[in-house]
Amino acid sequence: MPPYDTHKIGVVFVGAGQVNNEVAILSNEYGSNRYAHFLTGLGKLIHLKDCDPDQIFLGGLDQYGDDGEFTYCWHDDIMQAIFHIATLMPNRESDKGCCNKKRHIGNDFVVVVYNDSSEEYKLGTIKGQFNFVEVVIKPLDYDSNLVTLQCRKDLEGLVDTSVAKIVSDRNLPLLVRQMALHANMASLVHQYRANPSDAYASKWLARLRHIKRIRTRAQEEIQSRPTPGISLTQSHASMLKNVHQQGGSGQSDSGQRKRLVSTVDDFTDFV
Repeated sequence: MPPYDTHKIGVVFVGAGQVNNEVAILSNEYGSNRYAHFLTGLGKLIHLKDCDPDQIFLGGLDQYGDDGEFTYCWHDDIMQAIFHIATLMPNRESDKGCCNKKRHIGNDFVVVVYNDSSEEYKLGTIKGQFNFVEVVIKPLDYDSNLVTLQCRKDLEGLVDTSVAKIVSDRNLPLLVRQMALHANMASLVHQYRANPSDAYASKWLARLRHIKRIRTRAQEEIQSRPTPGISLTQSHASMLKNVHQQGGSGQSDSGQRKRLVSTVDDFTDFV
C-alpha cells in the first residue's frame, strides 16, 4: 500500500462535428495547438517503459506499448495523479470502437473534456459506469477559456456545478488539475456511501490501520506461545518498575514518556 493518495483522470479532445460521437472523440490522435499546450501544463511527460510501478502510479496503463509510449503524471508530497489521455493512446484496426481506450477512460471517475467543437458537450457522451464528473473546457478568444463542471445527479451534493470560471491559457492546466482532483476525491467519498461502516480513508490512514492490525496479530501470537517467557505486559511492567526506582529527574522523564505513549495509543485507537 503506497504512502500517498492516488488518482487517475481521463482526458479527451473533442473536435468539430464530434460532440455527440463517442468513437470519433476517442479516435482522435491529436488536438489543437492550444490543447497540446494545455497537456504540457498538466504534469510531467513520462515514458511508460522507463517507469517503476512501485514509485510511479500508472493507473492500470500498460508499460509495453498497448496504451501508448507516453503520458503525463503529477505529484506532490501526499498524492500522485496519472492522466489517461486518449490522444496519446494508439488506435488499432482491430479495435474500431476504441474499446482499449475506453477500458481506461470509461472507468475513470473524472474525465477532462477539451471541447473545441463550438457545440455544447453533454454529460454521458462517453459512456461508462464510473464517469461521475466531467470537467469541460471551452476555448474562447483572447487566449481565455470557460471551465465548467458536470456531474451525475447522485453526486450533486458533493460537487458544485453552479460556478463557471474564465481562465487564461497559462493558468488553465493548474485550475483544471485542481478541479479534477477535488472531483475525484468527492467521487471516492461517494463510492463508499454504499457501505457507511467502511467510510473512505486516505492511504495514510489506511496504512496506519493496517499497521495496527499487524501489531495486534503479533501481540496475540507472542502471548499465545506455549513456551515459558516474559510477556509483553510483564516486560512493560518491569520497565516501568526500573524507571520508578530511579530518583530525581528520572521520574519526571518517565512521566513525560508515559504521557506520550498514552497519547499515541489513544490516537491509534481513535482511527
